[in-house]
Amino acid sequence: MNIESIEDRKRKVVERFGPWSAHNIHLHGDLYTIGKGVIGDEIKLRRIVQSVSDIARKPLAELRILDLACLEGLYAVELARHGASVVGIEGREANIEKARFAKDVLGLERLELVQDDVRNLGRNKHGSFDAVLCLGILYHLDAPDIFSFLERIAEVCRGFVLIDTHVSAVAEKSCSHRGLSYWGCAYKEHEANTTPEEKTGRLWASLDNPESFWFTRASLYNVLLHVGFTSVYECHVPPEPDKPGDRITLLAVKGQRQELLCAPLLTARPVENVPEARDDRS
Repeated sequence: MNIESIEDRKRKVVERFGPWSAHNIHLHGDLYTIGKGVIGDEIKLRRIVQSVSDIARKPLAELRILDLACLEGLYAVELARHGASVVGIEGREANIEKARFAKDVLGLERLELVQDDVRNLGRNKHGSFDAVLCLGILYHLDAPDIFSFLERIAEVCRGFVLIDTHVSAVAEKSCSHRGLSYWGCAYKEHEANTTPEEKTGRLWASLDNPESFWFTRASLYNVLLHVGFTSVYECHVPPEPDKPGDRITLLAVKGQRQELLCAPLLTARPVENVPEARDDRS
């Protein structure tokens, strides 16, 4: 496919679905989906790809990876270009069509792109994965969906999940799930009178829920523990110098709980929750 043909096809995508909003994918020569230069999510891309490679401890081409709410496909496309088998799920047509354009131009046969609500995730429907990417979607969900979504991630994950999300600095709202309480804050996604068509057009908001729930750091650690992950780490390197203070990258591992031979009494006790940083919870 020559560059003139790619440019013509890109122009038609933009005419129908609008310009790319975040994912600057190199297509051919000097042609990118947004423009030549480090634009959009490339800094985060370095962190995510390096983390997946380092934690998997095997070639990317041997991995099956799930990219949830894949937006315009940057992470899914990058990992597929390294040979991984990748499934990207995205709820908005405008985003998934841009990702499909990049897939087609780059000839990525191991990339499967699905237009669907990530809340429909399940092992029976999608299978299981070595690595799951949950980048920029968790903070767009509200209770109780946010809890069932994390449970479904744990269900399909046989290795680890990378979560990039906003967290709440205050513990001002409590949500309960399976008899346990989690703290955070409410965040407005849409005004009450927003139409379904307007919600669809707001590419940086939830699909439908008017509010979302942002966990505190401690509650996010705890819910990941409770849904089945055995250890959770926060990533700082490779760095993202301009990352907001309330946004973090977490790695949660789906391992086997280890017995403590030197401390059998502790082994018999459940793992304790991470305490909230604040004592003035309302």
